[in-house]
Amino acid sequence: MPVIRSLALLSRLIHAGVRPEDDEERRLRLSLLNLASLLFGPAALLWLFIGHQLDNAFSAAPATPVPLLVLLNYALFPRHRRFARYRSSQLGLMLVFPLLNLVSLPPTPATSGLALWAVIAPACALLTVGNAASNLWFIGFLGLTALSAGVGPQAGSPVFMALHVTLVSGVLYPLLRFALRQRGKTRARLAAAHRQLRREQERSERLLLNILPAPIAARLKEQSGTIADGHPEVVVMFADIVNYTRIASDMPPKKVFALLNRIFCRFDELTEERGLERIKTIGDGYMVAGGLNAHPREPHAAAASLAIAMQSTLRDPAITDGLALELRIGIASGPVVAGVVGRGKFIYDLWGDTVNLAYRLCTEGEPSVIQCDGQMFERLRNRFVFASPLLLLLKGKGYVPVYQLRSPRILGVAPASQRRGTKAA
Repeated sequence: MPVIRSLALLSRLIHAGVRPEDDEERRLRLSLLNLASLLFGPAALLWLFIGHQLDNAFSAAPATPVPLLVLLNYALFPRHRRFARYRSSQLGLMLVFPLLNLVSLPPTPATSGLALWAVIAPACALLTVGNAASNLWFIGFLGLTALSAGVGPQAGSPVFMALHVTLVSGVLYPLLRFALRQRGKTRARLAAAHRQLRREQERSERLLLNILPAPIAARLKEQSGTIADGHPEVVVMFADIVNYTRIASDMPPKKVFALLNRIFCRFDELTEERGLERIKTIGDGYMVAGGLNAHPREPHAAAASLAIAMQSTLRDPAITDGLALELRIGIASGPVVAGVVGRGKFIYDLWGDTVNLAYRLCTEGEPSVIQCDGQMFERLRNRFVFASPLLLLLKGKGYVPVYQLRSPRILGVAPASQRRGTKAA
């Protein structure tokens, strides 16, 4: 593929001396200067060669070193990488090239309009230095153009030649300045749009993480199929504020919401501290799970600790506005299926007998009681104090042994007050 190889070679030549650590602006300016050097050097040599072939009086020797030096500077730059020196020398050589020819050559048709070559320097300066710094190069160009009008014999009227050059540059230079200014504005707008897009993306991700666990949110962004996973052992907890509807019936709606929001925000903090996952809230009900995704290795103990802390929360008047609120809590452990329901308005939810059992243990419980199933008891019997098991008739399950969680054990001994009240399991 000769064409592809030629394009690859051209790209390497234009980007000679560019390094990966260079920022985008430096890469652009260096590439433009390289391209200008690669265009100017051969073009100037070609003009000198054609002039010499067509006119015996035309001597290319005095000006030939200029394009050769331009190409030599280009070849040496990747070694020293002094961009400011490289840029100044290249622009300077381009600027003096027409004046040097006018001084050394006799008036021939080949020298007509030669001063136009000098406009390359300020135009290239615009692209490689910037608007403000390029002003000096433009002033130098105007000065050398005026000087060339009175230096050496020339073909045609030097006054009109200088006028043509000035008028052409007066069109070209402002046009390039405008183009660069617009490029700067476009870049600024793109940068602002990128920042805004980034902020919106971060905001969307935060909102997504408020709805879904982080691993599930990542999967949802990467795949479009159904997300559903089976987990062999998950701790599921339901908590319900006893008689909250009746208590809140005499309160203004805003106060009802503020109170419930304050309670649930505190529950969220306690849940997050223990590495558990708040699944959802249903009215004044609160659902938590442990053992999903990247949850702690001991979700049973974390859930038990959370249940006790949640009970203590409702005894804090600063959170409950002094109202006497109580929680019913049910905790069960076992296999569940977890997945995302819906697409437009999706939620992350759990299904299975474990979920149903935890819900029944909550709704069939007594106020301020934490009821656990047998699997939770077996996991935590040496670390927490439980009351003697009770047989509870649960809808759809029949009689099920239920254990009431009381408190953590201290050195394996139950508190005296609890030993007097109930027989520890």
